[in-house]
Amino acid sequence: MSDPIFFLRDMQLSLADLVALTGARAPDGVDLSPCIYGGAPFDEAEPGDLAYFAHPERLDLLESTNATACFVAERFASRLPTRTTALVTESPGRAFALAIARMYPSALRPGSLFAATGVNPGATIHPEARLEAGVVIDPGVVIGPRAEIGSGSIIGANSVIGPGVRIGRECAVGGQTTIVNALIGNRVLLHPGVRIGHAGLCGGADPRDESASAPHIGRVIIQDDVEIGANSTLDRGFSRDTVIGEGTRIGNLVQIGCDVTVGRKCKIQSQALIGPSIRLGDFVCVEARAGAGD
Repeated sequence: MSDPIFFLRDMQLSLADLVALTGARAPDGVDLSPCIYGGAPFDEAEPGDLAYFAHPERLDLLESTNATACFVAERFASRLPTRTTALVTESPGRAFALAIARMYPSALRPGSLFAATGVNPGATIHPEARLEAGVVIDPGVVIGPRAEIGSGSIIGANSVIGPGVRIGRECAVGGQTTIVNALIGNRVLLHPGVRIGHAGLCGGADPRDESASAPHIGRVIIQDDVEIGANSTLDRGFSRDTVIGEGTRIGNLVQIGCDVTVGRKCKIQSQALIGPSIRLGDFVCVEARAGAGD
């Protein structure tokens, strides 16, 4: 049986490359020519691996790491063995993420599940839909009339793109995603199973509130560089648009209600619930399983 490898390394980086990429500081006079071939937890790393340390409660294990290099806060750098180069930074996890993103760019966005290009057999595309050059459509995809998809975008297997939906350039839509009544910007990442633009349950707690079952005539507008995690749901607006600001990151299993406005570069972690008509400003962080309501 072949070894299952899901993410192929695009490039290897030298220690000098890592310093330039992340701004980390290496010890004076250390050799920065050794290359890094992959990443691993500091307590499982082998020679050639890059690691990071951000768990002070496991400090006793740091001295036994076999990593070639390790991102580490300055106060812990002296605990690394001599075989491991300390790359000192205030944010080891962030530095590690930057390095891994450079080495494994395919892990940053959902790709074609069919490992192919162009429109693949089994996709159903309405003749009134418009696809720019370089769009990848996996088998089982359904694209409705007047939908538009920009160049370089990928639509994963068995996804449904409804009538009139606009998807920008260099977007990645994971498998079994459903998008209706939505306008989506450039470089947006939607992980598998996302549901966008369906009607939700609006109104207050009073069961006699007629708006709960009234028609929803708004849209979902997702600006550039947004990422939405697997199986998250964004309801379309009831009386106004539901809007997600540029650069916002939304985790898995998040529920965004109707008429919600989320600002730029927010972070909404897994299983959070943002109730109808809530407005979040820019740079807001909502922790996992948190809720916001009236």
